[in-house]
Amino acid sequence: MNVFTEKLAPNGAELTCYIQHNSWEMPTAAVRPAMLVIPGGGYVMCSDREAEPIALAYLAEGFNAFVLRYSVNCQCWERAYEDGEAALRYIRENAGALHVDPNKVAAVGFSAGGHLAACLGTMGADRPDALVLGYPVILPEMGPPMGLDIPDASAGADWTTPPSFLFASSDDGCVPVENSLSFAQALAKNAVFFEMHVYLHAGHGFSTGKAAHANGNPDNAVPDTRDWIPDSVRFLRHVFGDFPLDGKPQPGTLPPADRFGPDTPIRRLASCPACVSAMEAVSPGLVENLRANPMESGMTLRMFAQAGRISDGLLETLTGALEKL
Repeated sequence: MNVFTEKLAPNGAELTCYIQHNSWEMPTAAVRPAMLVIPGGGYVMCSDREAEPIALAYLAEGFNAFVLRYSVNCQCWERAYEDGEAALRYIRENAGALHVDPNKVAAVGFSAGGHLAACLGTMGADRPDALVLGYPVILPEMGPPMGLDIPDASAGADWTTPPSFLFASSDDGCVPVENSLSFAQALAKNAVFFEMHVYLHAGHGFSTGKAAHANGNPDNAVPDTRDWIPDSVRFLRHVFGDFPLDGKPQPGTLPPADRFGPDTPIRRLASCPACVSAMEAVSPGLVENLRANPMESGMTLRMFAQAGRISDGLLETLTGALEKL
């Protein structure tokens, strides 16, 4: 394995890169998905407990990993955000040399690092392709205790937000679980694929859930929480697919995020301005009529046609307009 550190412009943040050697015995793993690891630490430090141990866990699952030590103690959240954007840009621009697929770059963030990862997924022009958020800070009221003015990481969620895996503890006394619930609610509102695990008891900052990474705190070594790593890997396989077997690719199970059609939920269509424009051009007022009932917002155009709410002819016309996008 090749381990090296890059200094990122414009703030000199450090990105430690863990690149696995290619082997003639594993030719199908010559190009790997990437995991950007963003430790927590209240924006005053970057926790070692949520850095290399996490990178090593994803390396074992076939990822190349990149640990970002972003700007802290600078009273300016935007510097950390610039570092996150710079890390994504570095990974994608150097994908060939790093042996990663630039279209399979996930970010895993913890606590304040979860806030940074979530903001990259909802605010950035260049976003991760998937998110894994561990007991993340989401809500802006968490900023003042850290001495910072931070944005609501869920406010910008829309159809472009990447599929997300969240995990937290119901008894987290540092970052209340409402933060994770807020982000999950925003994802659900926009029909973004997500999975969420709220553990009964673990406190805050449990990292891998293993004693080796618990800093002697029993609350951070609760066996129940150790499942989040394999569960998140399973989730990411649904998003990215897996390495080929028998010469055949193993694609992910989720539909492409930028494909729209008769089986796309109404709430997802309604969060995409281009989709709304295309549908309104065919039938003015249709979108508002279809999403008027919250209980029906998860239904698709095909389901509305089957229920007699729209005609088969209109369904065909709308399908054609959406598939052109």
